[in-house]
Amino acid sequence: MKKEEVLNLMKSSKDGNEWDANCDKVKAAHDNGYPDYWYAEVILSGLINQTLNNPDAGKITIQSF
Repeated sequence: MKKEEVLNLMKSSKDGNEWDANCDKVKAAHDNGYPDYWYAEVILSGLINQTLNNPDAGKITIQSF
């Protein structure tokens, strides 16, 4: 998947479940991992927050193991 395709796919997510499914598609297309630009283009850019309309989306929380 090209970068533009990934970003458009993620922007098309309608809810958290679709976001998760689209994340799985991206990972499957990139050897079961996220592409190098993922963090900057999806997380830091605010794309996740804008798409899911949730200011807390993408925040990392630490939970016990």
